[in-house]
Amino acid sequence: MGSFTIDRLLVFTTIVMLAITLVPTQTTEAVESNHVTTSLPDGAETEVRFNPNALQDFEIIFSTQTRDFDITMNFSGVDSGGAYDTANWEVTFDPAEFTVGYSNDVTVTISISTNLTTNEKGRYLDLSVWGDVADDDRDDIDTNAQTYRLIIAERDDVQLSVNTEDERRSVFPRSETRFNVHVTNIGWDVSTISITARIVDDSAIGEDPWIVRVIYASLENMESGETRIGFINVSSPQMKEAGDYRLEITAHVGAIGSARINVTARVEMPDFSVKSITPLYNPVLEGVEVTFTVVIENKGGYGEDVEVRGEVKGHDDKWENLLPATIPEITNYNESATTLKWTALMNVRDDFQETWTIRITVDYLSSIEESNEGNNQGEGSIIVREIEKASVSFNTQPALVILGVMVVFIASVALNRRKE
Repeated sequence: MGSFTIDRLLVFTTIVMLAITLVPTQTTEAVESNHVTTSLPDGAETEVRFNPNALQDFEIIFSTQTRDFDITMNFSGVDSGGAYDTANWEVTFDPAEFTVGYSNDVTVTISISTNLTTNEKGRYLDLSVWGDVADDDRDDIDTNAQTYRLIIAERDDVQLSVNTEDERRSVFPRSETRFNVHVTNIGWDVSTISITARIVDDSAIGEDPWIVRVIYASLENMESGETRIGFINVSSPQMKEAGDYRLEITAHVGAIGSARINVTARVEMPDFSVKSITPLYNPVLEGVEVTFTVVIENKGGYGEDVEVRGEVKGHDDKWENLLPATIPEITNYNESATTLKWTALMNVRDDFQETWTIRITVDYLSSIEESNEGNNQGEGSIIVREIEKASVSFNTQPALVILGVMVVFIASVALNRRKE
């Protein structure tokens, strides 16, 4: 009897456990804010100035790597002039509600306008925008928010910017380097925006001046929000030392509107090389002094006290130093000549002539810092002849001399007989 009761209990327990196992359980997936992310398009600006009664549009991109989510757009604003008031600011979304799915991005356009006037110029709105996931039973930010600052533009307002390649350019003394600057009218429509530019270089006082020319110095009839490009051409002085110099560009609009941007005009370090080695004459006779004219080229900035050394080498393969020369200065991207002298020698007496090598080294003491230290040498050659053998080579051959004497003798005898 007891065992029967225990068996029934075991069976009942087993049935209950099976029943619990077979009943489906309902689970709710937790939706975290990082399931849906937001990003801005490339090059997007999050701080802008704009005119009253005009729309300012932004874009924000929603994406997810999980399941589909239904999103409703939300925003909050902080007004620098006081409490946020929808009567002063209007914010709309396109679309305001949407579904963002796995690897299916959605771009939402946010449009903002204001009823404030330019009497409130400089007043701004910090606007935070996010999306709310509809089915998560929560009422907070479900996507990472993006914040924008919108500033009421002044009536006369202008903005300057440059591309990365125009932030720093190399400049030269005999040709102009162009800097491109973007001029944006961020105020009301204006008749003229003028541009000025100058190199800020106190060390240039008393030297050759920088040349700074503005192309299209006046930009006429620019609409609000319009951008144009101004061109500034810069040429450096001939004797400017290497370094970075500040090019200051200023735009003026109306009585008080202005903007300024600084970029870098760079003068490169000197770069000396041997352009040519020219003897006064070639070949040269042994024992005769020969003058070499050496042209040094500078492919960079100004250099002074430039040392030039010469060496010669004959068949004995030994270098012989010549007296060095000094070039007082070589201006930017220019060249200068100096002379070195050598008394010609011969090492091999059995030869009619001998070829010597001349090697020139500029800045051989490395006292001047250069952009390229590996191109400071150049070589040339000169032919040396012995005086005696060189003289014989220009005489008439002995057989021809004897023949000439005989001809003269016969001619003289014939002439004397005729006279008799």
